[in-house]
Amino acid sequence: MKEKEFHYQWWGKGDIDASLGIFFDGFSKVLTAVGILTAVFGMPMADVIGKVVPGIGISIFVGNMWYFFEACQLAKKEKRQNVTAQPFGIGASQLSGWLYLIIGPVYWQTKDSTLALQVGIAASFLGGFIEIIGGIAGRWIVTYVPNAALMGNMASAGLVWLSVVGIAMVFDKPVYGLLPMLIIIMDYLGKADKKFQKLPSGLIAIVVGTVIAWGGGFLTLDNFRLSFANIGFYPPKPDVFDIVAGFKGLIPFLPVILPLQINNFLSTLQGLEAAKVAGDAYPERRSMIMDGVSTLTGALFGSPFPTSVYFGHPGWKAIDARAGFSVVNAVLYLVLCCTGMTSVLMAAIPTEAVMVLLVYVGFAVTDTTFQSVDKKYYPAILLSLMPILFQYIQTIVSSAVQAAGTTVAALTTEQFAAYSVPIRGIEYLGNGAFLSSLLLAGLLAYVVDKKYKRAAAFALALAGCSAVGMIHCEGVSFLSETGVLFGTVYLITAALLYGKAYLFEGR
Repeated sequence: MKEKEFHYQWWGKGDIDASLGIFFDGFSKVLTAVGILTAVFGMPMADVIGKVVPGIGISIFVGNMWYFFEACQLAKKEKRQNVTAQPFGIGASQLSGWLYLIIGPVYWQTKDSTLALQVGIAASFLGGFIEIIGGIAGRWIVTYVPNAALMGNMASAGLVWLSVVGIAMVFDKPVYGLLPMLIIIMDYLGKADKKFQKLPSGLIAIVVGTVIAWGGGFLTLDNFRLSFANIGFYPPKPDVFDIVAGFKGLIPFLPVILPLQINNFLSTLQGLEAAKVAGDAYPERRSMIMDGVSTLTGALFGSPFPTSVYFGHPGWKAIDARAGFSVVNAVLYLVLCCTGMTSVLMAAIPTEAVMVLLVYVGFAVTDTTFQSVDKKYYPAILLSLMPILFQYIQTIVSSAVQAAGTTVAALTTEQFAAYSVPIRGIEYLGNGAFLSSLLLAGLLAYVVDKKYKRAAAFALALAGCSAVGMIHCEGVSFLSETGVLFGTVYLITAALLYGKAYLFEGR
């Protein structure tokens, strides 16, 4: 008897919630970028809406359709319906890094918004190649970096940049944000009985928040009408000349691009590891190289922002999202980015009502991590949380000081100390947090396993990264005072670990 042909049902009951959560999380970054590029850097709205935004749209379309294809291939190979695609979009650290560490400095120094955008596009183009190199080295990384470190680093980033940031946004607008979050907490985290509930909880939460926001006057018809001002058709147009022109001013920013893109491909790698733990094993090299390809595509069409796999696959899988959300996001991004409809959508639905889904995803990723690793590695996971948490604190402090009309650099350590703010400690731990988080967790995980030589190798990696300014330092620089300080401490730690290896490993 002929075996029945398998057909993957790529739309699951969780795809509505996943579509909404991932779309609004990613698209809020697009709107943030548009606002900063036009209002802060003075770029003409026509250039941003006509070039940058369509470039973002095509890069997100290409990436999401690829991850949809990968999910379909995996489902067909393993004959499973419960395959969930990788969430994908612009990385938060890449957005802020490119805006404030590359595009902004060029604009502030030259007052030339065109040149600033060109340098950002060229930097993203170069960053795409770095992502591809990371894809080639991905299997080596998985082999030698403890899984507890990879998973702990990813869970820490998800908990901080999704849950903590999301909760802060919700409580900043509790009138229409808090009730939707409590709905999600009860239904998803608490797994409340939903026997008679037909609609997804995420959709209900967003509708409730939107109705309250409109009813309370937080969203208005006037703002909604104004959001239609930029409606039009803006097809993506390739422009190699922008990339060539941008490369002329790129050299001073190489120290910024390298660590940001290392963090970016590590983020994708950790997303793949989380998916594997949750039951969906995707090919690392192919997926990571595709991240680089989508970044290159975006840069070719005018986008200065690298792309990445998002945190959250286990959370979306837990609510039976499959691959439909990838198609939804691909099409929505392309349509909205090429028609100027971006601001219309955000004027109709409050961001805080959507962020509640990301709060859940951050918790879900962390929960999956703790369930998937041995209890003996819990200290390594908690250690990995510290740098990323301090990176968030550093961001908050910097933003608060700027809101007061100055900068952190313009203030002294003593001024902060007067209010019990250990600003140097915050900066040391926040600088290069993603990388130091991973390396510190890897060191501790190997110590737990009594593999002292491998732990010593991680201490040497920490020393090397400190020496070139990739962690703890304000920027990449060879043997800076801060880099020498931390590098020396890590070298001593490596020597101690090698001593332990000699004594206890017998070699």
